[in-house]
Amino acid sequence: MRHYDSSVKISRDELLEIINESISAPSACNLKSWHFVIVDTPEGKKKIHDFLMPFNYPQVDTAPATIMVFGNTKSYLKYRDLWNGMVEEKKV
Repeated sequence: MRHYDSSVKISRDELLEIINESISAPSACNLKSWHFVIVDTPEGKKKIHDFLMPFNYPQVDTAPATIMVFGNTKSYLKYRDLWNGMVEEKKV
């Protein structure tokens, strides 16, 4: 999709509900090393133009919201502490 119906609106509450449902899914070692940024204002859309390639502008400009997903590539460093804590709490 390159263009969306700009008359369609998705509320921030609905977007948060979608994200909250999604993050309940398991992840590798349950580290859940993801972060989400909802961009749904004209000011926010203008800001992300600086980070995107121009061929992405039509999607960002016409979509009711853009959800940017970021992953922590260093989350594996917490793996040992996570599992040791779970053993101490008798969760494994």
